[in-house]
Amino acid sequence: MSDRKFLKAAEGRTVRQEDTGEIWPTEGAYAENTRFIRRRLADGDLVVAKPDKPAKAPGETK
Repeated sequence: MSDRKFLKAAEGRTVRQEDTGEIWPTEGAYAENTRFIRRRLADGDLVVAKPDKPAKAPGETK
């Protein structure tokens, strides 16, 4: 079982992704619970968030 969380960079913070070094996406991203992620959470660089709900396609009822 995977221990993944959806995270966003805290307001005013720029966080690099552990594996690629690219800037953390502003819309947020899922990440595994690694030492790097735990440290970013503890430091307040990343915050747990809820992913935006995908938009419904035109004519979709559910």
